Amino acid sequence: MNVFQHLDELKDSDGVGNDAIGLSEVFQNLGYKTHFITRLPRKGKPLTSEFHLVDSFNNPTNAKDIHILHYGGSGYPYTLFQNLPGTKILRFHNVTPSRFYEHTTTEDIFHAMEKFESLSYLELASLSIICDSVWCDSQFNFETLSSYDFRNPYILPICKQYQTISNSDLNSKNKFSIVFVGRYSPQKKWEDLISFTHEWIKEFPEAECYCIGSIIGAFDGYFDRLKETVSKYQLEDKVHFIMGKSDSEVLSILNQTSIFVSMSEHEGFCLPILEAFGSGIPVFAYAAGAVPGTMRNGGKLFFEKNYPSLVQNMKEIILQKEKYNEIIQNQFSALKYYNEYPFSSVISGILKSGIK
Repeated sequence: MNVFQHLDELKDSDGVGNDAIGLSEVFQNLGYKTHFITRLPRKGKPLTSEFHLVDSFNNPTNAKDIHILHYGGSGYPYTLFQNLPGTKILRFHNVTPSRFYEHTTTEDIFHAMEKFESLSYLELASLSIICDSVWCDSQFNFETLSSYDFRNPYILPICKQYQTISNSDLNSKNKFSIVFVGRYSPQKKWEDLISFTHEWIKEFPEAECYCIGSIIGAFDGYFDRLKETVSKYQLEDKVHFIMGKSDSEVLSILNQTSIFVSMSEHEGFCLPILEAFGSGIPVFAYAAGAVPGTMRNGGKLFFEKNYPSLVQNMKEIILQKEKYNEIIQNQFSALKYYNEYPFSSVISGILKSGIK
């Protein structure tokens, strides 16, 4: 029995890559032989699955195979996925609305992203006919597809195990530094995090802000805008853009910081929030997209970007031991749900009787 996962590129350091690798391990435990079919060659740690390029795929297939297409927007040539025999499952990871690229990149890029968004939803309409089931990684993504007639829809979180530090480490943090992790893309609202940092250091002059991410070449001009925002507030010695880090290196930085702050206004899941939960640092996040659902009552949501008020709310929690420990324990409780999620039994049950 074979499971083929189709995706543009298998990366170790993003949510889709983590999910695909985690699913391959689940399927291997269920007795399947696992494969990845990608547009771009694999770069990363060795894996036990077989790898194929979509343009040169020639592996034998049959009607008992399972094909999973990881979808986050148009780009992967899914004709092969469509034509191969077997059960077809769409793994939906969300599509970023083009409106986030207006006034944050160039006019050409904004119009290109408008076309990308439109094409993505046209493809989803076609995939709703092709696919036997759709597996969304959040309630938010499930609702995004509510207007499409997908058969056999399910919600399964990102398939990943998260590290959890011991309780003895909870109070060893620097009490002032803040951090966020994600691509340098407009929907993440990095400029808002930088503006918030300007307010934060008025209360905590020793504080620094660690922006862990990667530059997306297609979003021309956005990273330059972030650097301009840093210069505007004269935060060159406070805001640090950190790139090219492995998952373990990112976790190491999280473990050394004080607070995870998300200003993002569009997330399909937001895996870094759960990594911050496991690192034992309090998470404060703007309540947008999938974020409230992913947090599962762990951390603290805020519903408006009133920076002076937010600073005072955060200060009250991090400086009062009882409130600080309470938020950390609530985050560990939320993380337990993901680390104990019964992927094998849920997926086995869906494959046996949940796809009709």
